[in-house]
Amino acid sequence: MIRRVLRWVATVALALLFVLNLLLPSTDIGRRGNEAQVRADAPGVERWLGQPLPDVALPDLNGNPVRLADLRGHRVLLTFERSVDW
Repeated sequence: MIRRVLRWVATVALALLFVLNLLLPSTDIGRRGNEAQVRADAPGVERWLGQPLPDVALPDLNGNPVRLADLRGHRVLLTFERSVDW
């Protein structure tokens, strides 16, 4: 009995996720837009493409500043993402 209910709940959850996957790209929150539109959100960024990163200081998880010079010789991955609440 419990397995049957759990199987039914899992089936409904998967069906809802499938519907969400189909519908989300057509909403304002799920639509990213074309590349020109994305670049228009951050004017002036194109002049920085392909250039060395300036020496910036960003806070770590404890609030201490970490400079780019502190990371020389280490692999660094910076990810900049658009926020949906712009």
